[in-house]
Amino acid sequence: MRKEYSQSSLEREHLCDNPFEQFSRWFEEALEFEPHEVNAMTLATVDSNSAPSARVVLLKSFSADGFIFFTNYSSKKGGDISVNNRVALLFYWPQTMRQVRVEGSAFKIDPSESDEYFNSRPALSKASSALSKQSSPLENRDEFDKRVNTLLGSGAEISRPDNWGGYSVKPDHIEFWQGGVGRSHDRFIYSLEGSQEWSITRLYP
Repeated sequence: MRKEYSQSSLEREHLCDNPFEQFSRWFEEALEFEPHEVNAMTLATVDSNSAPSARVVLLKSFSADGFIFFTNYSSKKGGDISVNNRVALLFYWPQTMRQVRVEGSAFKIDPSESDEYFNSRPALSKASSALSKQSSPLENRDEFDKRVNTLLGSGAEISRPDNWGGYSVKPDHIEFWQGGVGRSHDRFIYSLEGSQEWSITRLYP
């Protein structure tokens, strides 16, 4: 199952001084070469007992303010974040042989931003989100589907539930990994110093 990685090395002079600019560059290249969801990312959280949990979610936007995703605040991940908002994100792009690791803190975004995104979603997605008790036991899937279809068929306006919305992950560390020949990978980590300055350090493979 072993495979060789890229023969192209990653050097300090290849990197932007700002990690968000660097991420944007790699994200655009991933959009060009990756066949599937480039915005898929693993989100890792820990609960009140420090037990880790990970799942794939979708990145919806990013900027110097953070990486934004949406979910049910009452879900397992929402519950974890409510007791410990330290999280990690992982992007993996096999075609470009790259990954990006993000460590930081998650914060709920402004409700108006969550409203804007929720209202842009397809009706079926809105109905499902409005009725789902995400991460809770579901005894009868057919019954849930019927409730969703009934809500859709009613023609009623579906508003964003109070327990559904976005989080912004504000990073303090972002690592860029480029696969290399003979497992001699290139790794650079951006670390936030103070409130604005980022330092860049090469790491061992």
